[in-house]
Amino acid sequence: MFKKWDIIIIILLLVGSFTPEIILGAKIKKNYNITYAEITIGGKLYKKVALTGHKGEETIEVNTKWGNNTVLVKDDQIAIIDADCSDEVCLEQGYISKPGQSIVCLPHRVMVQVIGENDDDIILSY
Repeated sequence: MFKKWDIIIIILLLVGSFTPEIILGAKIKKNYNITYAEITIGGKLYKKVALTGHKGEETIEVNTKWGNNTVLVKDDQIAIIDADCSDEVCLEQGYISKPGQSIVCLPHRVMVQVIGENDDDIILSY
């Protein structure tokens, strides 16, 4: 029925299928001291917004040659709340706040990504 190599290949595929969950899950579940969001347009940094300790609401208008998006920072969360693209998939993502989460508006080439850092990640040189 099954040969020795069939079983070995099946086991390797099962182990390999959990590798992304282990790597990405560890990144998302890690506790960070500082979180911030990067808004990029076409892969280039447009704005960096601190999420840790942010209070209130801040609206950011992202106007590109491909279209317009409105980003809302509310306390320690961020979301795209308005877009004039045809599919509006980016609006359905809702608020994000954990490192590793992202919102992408493909028609406008806009990406909002939450990034986390620890104080011990910062290296000071003299």
